Amino acid sequence: MSTIAGGQTLARILGAIEGFYVTFGEWPSAIRLTPGYIRHLQNEVLPPEAFSKFIGKIALVPDESATVVAENSSGHRYNYGSSGFSKVKPPIRAREWLGIDNL
Repeated sequence: MSTIAGGQTLARILGAIEGFYVTFGEWPSAIRLTPGYIRHLQNEVLPPEAFSKFIGKIALVPDESATVVAENSSGHRYNYGSSGFSKVKPPIRAREWLGIDNL
């Protein structure tokens, strides 16, 4: 995973979160990511304070087969790997909701 640029990693995750919101009308409670994605996000993409804010809002679930999947406890899922970026943008962007809009 270290070959993925930080911007691409974060953009895909934010895309899944926003896609979930515009599809289901609420924010997801978790993101399924490969363990390498999680390590990359924590160690190379987000500074410690931003990572803490991030996981304070949304759980990171390690899943070897996940292609960046946002989900909630009701079973709703938005798979970025198969759906990509939503053409519709939410009224509040994921960066702002997560508290990392200064990155």
